[in-house]
Amino acid sequence: MKYSITDLSKKFDLPASTIRYYEKIGLLENVEHANSYRRVYNDSHIDRLNAIECFKKALLPLDEIKRFFTYEKNMKANSDKILDMMKNQEVKTIESMKALQTGLDHLQKKIRFYTLVNEAVKNNTPLPSWDDV
Repeated sequence: MKYSITDLSKKFDLPASTIRYYEKIGLLENVEHANSYRRVYNDSHIDRLNAIECFKKALLPLDEIKRFFTYEKNMKANSDKILDMMKNQEVKTIESMKALQTGLDHLQKKIRFYTLVNEAVKNNTPLPSWDDV
């Protein structure tokens, strides 16, 4: 199938400028230009954008994503590099998830505390202590 930049923008909820940037830095390759300016994308670009979005969610920087795709072109010669890259990013992503979980736990405790504060104010009762949560 053929897709316009508007199609990709809607499908991936990305600004067209981001898609053009991905093309400029080499993340999206072999993009046709109909009428010498209008970009035409295909299913391989959809696949590539799906991979990019997954990698971004795993907090892989764009330069590392680009390196991955470069390595992937010669998978046999670069399988060890790809595996190392993925394992290293796995560790970083897990660390980020733990930090996010710590922040979420604290936020949820604050919500419980201020819920008790609200109830105390409404009921004209003593304010709770942080230790009550």
